[in-house]
Amino acid sequence: MRMMNGIRWLLVATLLLVLPVGCGDSPAGRRVVVYVSADEQIAREVLDAFEQATGIEVLMIGDSEASKTTGLVQRLRAEHDAPVADVFWSSEAMQTIELANEGIFATCPEVVWPPAHRDEGGRWFAFSPRPRVIVFDPQRLAEADRPRSWSAAVDGTFTDRLVMADPRFGTTGGHLAAMATAWTDRDAPARFDEFLEGLRRSRVRLLPGGNAAVVDQVASGEADIGFTDADDVRAARARGVQVEMLYPRHHDQEGGGTFLMPNTVAMVEGTSRREEARALLEFLLSDDTARRLASSFSGNVPLQPSVAAAFPDLVVEDPLEVDLAAASGVGPEVIRRTVETLRNAEPQP
Repeated sequence: MRMMNGIRWLLVATLLLVLPVGCGDSPAGRRVVVYVSADEQIAREVLDAFEQATGIEVLMIGDSEASKTTGLVQRLRAEHDAPVADVFWSSEAMQTIELANEGIFATCPEVVWPPAHRDEGGRWFAFSPRPRVIVFDPQRLAEADRPRSWSAAVDGTFTDRLVMADPRFGTTGGHLAAMATAWTDRDAPARFDEFLEGLRRSRVRLLPGGNAAVVDQVASGEADIGFTDADDVRAARARGVQVEMLYPRHHDQEGGGTFLMPNTVAMVEGTSRREEARALLEFLLSDDTARRLASSFSGNVPLQPSVAAAFPDLVVEDPLEVDLAAASGVGPEVIRRTVETLRNAEPQP
């Protein structure tokens, strides 16, 4: 059955490339098209549950691990005047906010969600985040050598033994933007410059394969530590890989813990299936979805207190307090600076 489902999703993605825009009302009934950069297996399970609960057919289009989110973002921009998707479910926040500011998403002010986790105009909504962590092999890295802050990870201890994903794709760039924003908000903008210089001096390796590749490099012994998402570490552990993760702090004051990168969902401006799109959007924000994501191998952190109470092991104490919209605003420049600074840190062919 799972193989058939996989074939079905692949066929849907292929057919949507050639179907003309505007053919939404299928004879089979109501449908919704969603672009998804979250993990495909987990997204399928959630969307299957939505189909069963509502009877609305879901057509999903994903992206690769290496380019996910970024590829879909470019597609949404290209389709702005003739949208194919009705909903965008992203595994990160910064590029979603960029698209909202470009007018790609519709406003949904009627959707009820905590103000701290939504756009004021209802253009995007954040839910079920994953912590940014440092992955390591406990058999190779002694307790005393494990970095407890992001700054300590780039103090030279791990020169030539540190990896992270290419910041131009996925969650890494967003995390760097959150770092820069949080330190600037605390009147310490130079700390981000120092962090970049620490990465350069450590000769960090940027991996094109995304956060999963970071975990693989540490597991194989090619690196001692890596910057990644908690769900990629959990996925590796579920396969029997012996890796652990640290939740480093950004600063010592309250609100200075590790960064939680949320999933985000938005309705595409110009959709002809607004009712179906809103139904999916609200389903993704539901307690049911929060429980599914928390209980999956991804281990997403529930934002709803009633759901979080059932998953105490996922609670992150004192996460980083940061303005996501502000971080999104500096994101492109932060990524440009990072890539430019680290260009000389990458090994020469």
